Amino acid sequence: MASDAPTFWSHFRELRSRLVKSVAGIAIGAGVAYWKWEQVWAWLIGPITTQHLKVTFIATSPMETVMTSFKLSLIVGCFLAFPWVTWQVWRFLAPGLYRNERRLFFGAFAGFVVMFLIGAAFCYYAVLPAGLAFLANYAEGSVVQSWRQSDFAAFVIQFLLAFGVIFELPVAVFLMSRLDLITARGMWSFFRFALVIIFVVAALLTPGPDPVSQLMMAVPLIALYALSIGVCALAAPGKEPEAA
Repeated sequence: MASDAPTFWSHFRELRSRLVKSVAGIAIGAGVAYWKWEQVWAWLIGPITTQHLKVTFIATSPMETVMTSFKLSLIVGCFLAFPWVTWQVWRFLAPGLYRNERRLFFGAFAGFVVMFLIGAAFCYYAVLPAGLAFLANYAEGSVVQSWRQSDFAAFVIQFLLAFGVIFELPVAVFLMSRLDLITARGMWSFFRFALVIIFVVAALLTPGPDPVSQLMMAVPLIALYALSIGVCALAAPGKEPEAA
């Protein structure tokens, strides 16, 4: 028992150190975002301003803009610190892995960071401009589009986070395939059920109940699922596929 105690406490101290470093990274990122709050807001409404959409933003309470700046700075800080936090998780887990497992999981962690950023960028530059243009021009001439600042910020951030998460699917499939947990044949057999699950997930992740927002997320997710089948086949070539 005496020999186990130092090992346990050393792991505990290592975990605490990694958590402190992760929180410090998020705090620094949030501080930078709050310092550049006006630039962050200008970036957030970029899909509106670059298309010259007729939308005005309003605050319906004295503290709404202040609280929106605090919340948005914290979320942007998490975005900025995401690679740093992922690195801290990797540094904590790596010593307990074998050499071949270390190579596999290091590639997976790097893939998670890259695909998250790709998903958020795809959402910002492709999905949001099209979706916001549709919403801003809906019933044009009949309704004045005045959106609450806090609601719009939550809408955009939730979309960015959701697309960042769903773009992790190919990396997760690659990892599970290498661990012999899934096969390409099994994923293809499950495709019909996956379509139902995808639309349910899209309905849960999208901030609004409208079908346009759900389709904006469901269509890329279907494409990612199809891509993941190919990734699964390439990750474990020559293996006997199993039933779903």
